[in-house]
Amino acid sequence: MPLRGATPGGTTTGAPANPWPPELHLPLADLIATRLLASLPRPRRHGTAEGGAGRRQPGLDFRELRPYQAGDEVRHIDWRVTARIGRPVTRLYEEEQEQHHWLLLDLSPALYFGSGDRLKARLACELAAALLWQGARHPQTLQIHGLTPQILNQKGPPLPLLHQICRHYHAGLARAPLHGTLTEAVTLLRARLPAGARLTLIGDHQVPPDPLCQALTALAGAHPIDYWQIRDPLEAGIWGQERLPVTSQQGPGWLDAMSPSFNRRYREAAARQHALCQARLLPLVRRLTLLDGSQSLQTQWEAS
Repeated sequence: MPLRGATPGGTTTGAPANPWPPELHLPLADLIATRLLASLPRPRRHGTAEGGAGRRQPGLDFRELRPYQAGDEVRHIDWRVTARIGRPVTRLYEEEQEQHHWLLLDLSPALYFGSGDRLKARLACELAAALLWQGARHPQTLQIHGLTPQILNQKGPPLPLLHQICRHYHAGLARAPLHGTLTEAVTLLRARLPAGARLTLIGDHQVPPDPLCQALTALAGAHPIDYWQIRDPLEAGIWGQERLPVTSQQGPGWLDAMSPSFNRRYREAAARQHALCQARLLPLVRRLTLLDGSQSLQTQWEAS
């Protein structure tokens, strides 16, 4: 299994001063294309779990019915009326007309890893783009936790935000250490989030530390939170008959796929990590979704 990391090795056509291989490049056109996913249901079969905060939907007062439009959430279709008149109809709610959407995209170095044909960071950026397209009718804020943190506001088509996502993605390919942590970024949201805003976090699949859980707890009472985590298949288990070179804080070593006992312990450790992650996050968020970093966003989005 080839390990793909963000390491220099060539130039990208049309992007002078870009030292990265073409296959690591993230074209703006790919983020624009995620608009096609905006009218489809969100992924459900790849590890989505409803959190303990998922039952709280304050202020969703029914306002009116209108014909379904591209970008409407499928969960708001009135199926009884749709069946009666023969065409899809959406239920509109007062708060969601102008409910602010705040999306925090984590582009920490840990996301710049992939054991297959894509980096986790690329899937994170594509997911962020799709969700921004989906919320284009509402005020939105994109916060990028990367090499140079940035906060951007937009209402309407998110093209300016997609430009910045591309820029930050390519800056992160150097895997340089960040000046702050995700926990610090989330902690600061308590003073920044508009009243009633919904929060979406996109990040690496890892057990949240206690300070991050405390920061999410402080937000969960006033804001619905959706958390998307991305995991590479190699972080869940080892397959094949290879010895894979790795480097950790303890130094260089090997993942020995030829050892059945090592494989078993590796998968058990990964399963424990996933269970602990769910145990810590599900009481705090409305929805927790795990995506496979080796699969395309379209494949996982359409698997619902």
